[in-house]
Amino acid sequence: MGALWRRHIEDDLPKTRTISQGANVNGIVIALVSLLVVIICAGTVIALRQIRSLETEISTLQRELSPLKERLSRFDLAEKTRQAEEKAREERSKRTADNPPPQAPLSLSREEIQLVREYIKPAPGISSAAAPAVGDPIVGTTIPFPSPVTEKVPKLLGAKFAIRNGAILIVRRDSHQIDAVLGTN
Repeated sequence: MGALWRRHIEDDLPKTRTISQGANVNGIVIALVSLLVVIICAGTVIALRQIRSLETEISTLQRELSPLKERLSRFDLAEKTRQAEEKAREERSKRTADNPPPQAPLSLSREEIQLVREYIKPAPGISSAAAPAVGDPIVGTTIPFPSPVTEKVPKLLGAKFAIRNGAILIVRRDSHQIDAVLGTN
């Protein structure tokens, strides 16, 4: 009986070893799967925390960005206003360059007029056309005043004259219109 019992135990031993080896493999697989699940859960928790911190950072940056956007829009508006003012100034200066503001007519005293007539003797007018008036554009060539006249009448320094229909037309320096007309007596 002892021999039978021994044989029975020996027959059972290899089977038990086989079963325990399969149980060991199953245990290892279960342990690995459990470890993998724990790692995935930990990674998920870390990822969720990172996402929340990034969301917080984004909202903070948006709060900081809104005043900057407001400032930028004010600067853009100020720049556009400045450019519009510059453009308006340029247009005004262009208009004044094209059409200079009317200057006051050149006024000469009787003595100054007499002095000019002594140096400049116009021929009598032949044409029946109307005599030019102050403010009309000067057409044709002009002659600078002689130095004895400009020395005695400093108002005429740099001025020029022309003779049309027996009248002396005086044009100031840098002007293109008649500033004074000295008609015949």
